[in-house]
Amino acid sequence: MNENISTTLKRGLILWAQKHGVTPAVFAEKMDYAYATAWDLIRGKRQFTQEAFGRFAIAYGTDAAAELLALAEISVDVKNGEEAK
Repeated sequence: MNENISTTLKRGLILWAQKHGVTPAVFAEKMDYAYATAWDLIRGKRQFTQEAFGRFAIAYGTDAAAELLALAEISVDVKNGEEAK
């Protein structure tokens, strides 16, 4: 995953967490992360990696993952699973 996508995913996660009122404690429990890791992720202090996004999709479901991508303004080619150009 290139750095640009990682940065926009991070922004999408921040916006998604704010929109849904997700606290670091709830996020940590749902994602099976330490509280400090969850806090860093939803506050934008840590990169939101491809692996973390996959974990997010499993924990919160595909609708939440699609919403996060929309908030991050990332279009995905559903056939190829790649960023749309």
